[in-house]
Amino acid sequence: MSESTPSLSDPTDATVGSVEAACGTLLGFLDRLACLGKTHSMDTLAASELTFSQLRVMFALGAHGDGAECMSVNEIAEHVNLSLAATGRTVDKLVVAGLADRREDTADRRVKRVSLTDEGRHIVDSHLSIKQDIISAFVAGLPDNLRADLCSALNPIIDADVDYFTGVLDATSTSSPSATEQKVDS
Repeated sequence: MSESTPSLSDPTDATVGSVEAACGTLLGFLDRLACLGKTHSMDTLAASELTFSQLRVMFALGAHGDGAECMSVNEIAEHVNLSLAATGRTVDKLVVAGLADRREDTADRRVKRVSLTDEGRHIVDSHLSIKQDIISAFVAGLPDNLRADLCSALNPIIDADVDYFTGVLDATSTSSPSATEQKVDS
């Protein structure tokens, strides 16, 4: 990084209120918060003996709804950036393990719909609850004035008529490997 470019990890190098300062501050905050639960979270996931691809598929299914809605194998493949063949093998393993359910689409029998079983949903939910517990404990430990300031800073972003989250992933795609490069068979 050149001397004229402010460091994203050190917000004091940038003008207060600049993109660089805000990025540095937010990254520092999120990194510290993530470190609180990283070991526990990783231990929990490692104990499950699931592969990274299996976990990705499960979290994609978990984020897709309450189980009433399903995803096709093709939709899952696109969502987790795996080839269709790798996704199919991964789903097969999850079905055999009793973590996912696969059935024919009611409108098109050629399409297979996949959803989490109760056991699969429990794994996803328990991982998410670890993160929620850590955030709750962190927020509970803040003094009242900082907790209020945190809400005051974040609520206008969350509740705005403008969706500030739209396009964020599109903007980052220029700096990350292409979808073709990311597809791996696992």
